[in-house]
Amino acid sequence: MLLQSFPEIIDVKKFFSRQARLRAPLPLQLLKRLEQYLNKAEGGNSSAIDVDLDFSQDEESRFILVGKMKGRVLLSCQRCLQAVEYSLSSDFKVHVINELKISGDRELAEDELEVVLSLEGKLDLLALVEDELILSLPLVIYHDEADCNQALIDLQASSRREIGSKAFAELAVLKNQLKSSKSKMK
Repeated sequence: MLLQSFPEIIDVKKFFSRQARLRAPLPLQLLKRLEQYLNKAEGGNSSAIDVDLDFSQDEESRFILVGKMKGRVLLSCQRCLQAVEYSLSSDFKVHVINELKISGDRELAEDELEVVLSLEGKLDLLALVEDELILSLPLVIYHDEADCNQALIDLQASSRREIGSKAFAELAVLKNQLKSSKSKMK
């Protein structure tokens, strides 16, 4: 079974027993939590993320979801706050468990895969995909220094030099004060 539109919530048994495959563009406007990380530059973000999901069962009849996602998005440079184009991609493999059938922590601890819980046989596929995309974002993103706002870089460099020279001057003053207070105590 090959699907080409993105369902937000799925019936776990149906998708995994039919070994469904989902290949569909996921519109960015559906990803409200991811949206807060994106730069809002006009026309900069692609309209969708390409999603490829395989629903299968392994030899132990466990539900295994394998996913690959990719797309181009604009993030904000943390130096100049201007848009930086970023190739967002995520590959993941998770074990989907029905919350009512969990047989204790031992099963979860022995499993090498990440575990996702379904609620009453339903899985919020949109939330899972959005979580994986958010986790694949870089912690820090910058332009190359040559592409960044040059006036801001020059300002930061001059303030670093000024702070560096002042910091050591203040330490010298403190050191002299400490010496003079020690000599007064003797």
